[in-house]
Amino acid sequence: MRRYIPFLAVLLCLFLAACAATGPSKKGALVNVYRPNPVKEAMVCTTPGEQGISYMYVGPETVTGKVVGEEKRIIAQYARAVLGQTRFINPISVPAMSGEYPDLSIRVHRLSVKTKKKGGRITREGLFQASFSIRQAGMIECSTSDPVLIEKHYEAPVYKKERLPSPIRVKEAMVKEAVKRVVRQFVPVKSSVLRPIKTDGGLTDKAAQMIDAGNCMGAYEVLKPAANDPKCEDPALLYNTGVALECMAWSVANDQKTQVRYLTRAGEFYKRAAIMKPEDREMQNAMKEVFYELDTFFASFKRQKTTGKSLDEYKAPKGY
Repeated sequence: MRRYIPFLAVLLCLFLAACAATGPSKKGALVNVYRPNPVKEAMVCTTPGEQGISYMYVGPETVTGKVVGEEKRIIAQYARAVLGQTRFINPISVPAMSGEYPDLSIRVHRLSVKTKKKGGRITREGLFQASFSIRQAGMIECSTSDPVLIEKHYEAPVYKKERLPSPIRVKEAMVKEAVKRVVRQFVPVKSSVLRPIKTDGGLTDKAAQMIDAGNCMGAYEVLKPAANDPKCEDPALLYNTGVALECMAWSVANDQKTQVRYLTRAGEFYKRAAIMKPEDREMQNAMKEVFYELDTFFASFKRQKTTGKSLDEYKAPKGY
């Protein structure tokens, strides 16, 4: 039996090596990826333009329902603050003249803050319920199917009642939370992921090593002559060219225009590779993710520039 042990050990090593080879790659380039927010808040859109909103107006006149004049102004102010925090939707304080950007309408059903004292405790409870809609001259038509309900409860000993947030702070917290729930489905989620590389011999392997070492620009220069050949039928080489360019977009590009150029070229190489090898999930994912970024996140900045020119014509402020 002992003489078979070395033989079995060799077989075990080969088996483990084979399993390791079929597992996910641990080498590649670290890139930023923008994906659709999976969390929805019952905001239903009946038009196709529900992604990539770059500008949005909200003001006292878009706040209606059971609120008075000053409350309308304050709610609009809180909503604009939330839009600005997304770093994706620019809040506008001047109504659109010709539908250049959508309006955020808030219809308040209930807004209250009640303070009660019982025994040695003091409580402060807040309630905010509102329906939301986003409209832009027929381009975007979205609304909540059910009102958004936010409730807050705070409690403290009477002798430490100063720890309780003031009624205005409670209202602020509720309104901001409700607006965040509504607009976050229009804001892509950013994450850093490892874009794996392919090894298939020759230039592909050489470039893969350079990408894994962080030299994405050098890898692209190595692959560029072969990848730019329209007759190239090497999906691994084309895919690695896309990885090198996507890596460059996030590591060496100094402005959004250059990032868009690199990502556009990366998407082209990913698409060529994915068509040649449709069963390769990594190639398919890379192509879809890059195209989504170009169609939503970066397209938003392009629309912002166009809308910005219109705002200049109306001499309106560009942000909140």
